[in-house]
Amino acid sequence: MIWTFEQRRRRAGLLFVAPGLLLLAAILGFPIVDSLLLSLQRVQLTGDQVSHSWVGLANFERLATDAVFWKAAFNTAYFAVMEVLLVSLISLGIALLLRHPMGNSSLFRIMLIVPWAIAPVANAVLWKWILNANYGILNGILVSLGVIDFNHVWLGSPFSALNFLLIVDVWKSVPFVALLMLAGLQRVPQSLYRAAYMDGAGPFQSFMHVTLPSMRGILAIAIILQTIWSLRVFDLVFVLTRGGPADATVLMNFLAYRVTFNFLDLGYGSAIANVIFALTLLIAALYVWLLWPREPGGRR
Repeated sequence: MIWTFEQRRRRAGLLFVAPGLLLLAAILGFPIVDSLLLSLQRVQLTGDQVSHSWVGLANFERLATDAVFWKAAFNTAYFAVMEVLLVSLISLGIALLLRHPMGNSSLFRIMLIVPWAIAPVANAVLWKWILNANYGILNGILVSLGVIDFNHVWLGSPFSALNFLLIVDVWKSVPFVALLMLAGLQRVPQSLYRAAYMDGAGPFQSFMHVTLPSMRGILAIAIILQTIWSLRVFDLVFVLTRGGPADATVLMNFLAYRVTFNFLDLGYGSAIANVIFALTLLIAALYVWLLWPREPGGRR
């Protein structure tokens, strides 16, 4: 069999990365398989003893009748959809501003990266101080401006608590996605814009027919990453609300933690974690299929 240069190059590349891929598969594969096996068991902690008994799909069947799980699923769906939508739109807008000659400054890019550079737990603690009902700066500013007449407990009602978690996570996530999209914008050939201008296209038409199609790969990566990150939000819930008030901010990832470590129901907690894993995998695969650039003729 005669190998072409491109085939030999790809084969050599696979051989070079194979050890790393095998190591990564072992590191990631063992916890996944162990968690799946654990979800098929009932694990009881009695004193210093741990007993395991196989229950099959009983833990997954229990999910269907668990009202708290479905509430967490609804909260997670709302949080993920709104978070991905807001982060993608805001990040794209910021990337376009940074690409503009007036915004093309290193200072703006440094200022943008600050929220993302803060450690997740430190970010949550910072916002806990900002939103504090007694001495929080948000209440202080709004009262001094006359927007509100008295201090509000921002994390005290179900609707505002969940939406403030959303705002905090968007604030944290936008910088990285904006820089990712900025890198994608800088890769769009200027010749395409000149050709569009010569054909009579305005700024909006150029954006819709040149910028967005050229950035489909970057948009796919950004949306996939943001979807995965939105499904695994934990630190914000743990620090700011602990799932309250009345389980209004319980997301699936936090529910898995609470069931596993607070209620010591390891099998059921693993079942919830595996549902999150399956959802993440399916959504990521769907995004790749929908958004990945296609070759002429419809081939991917």
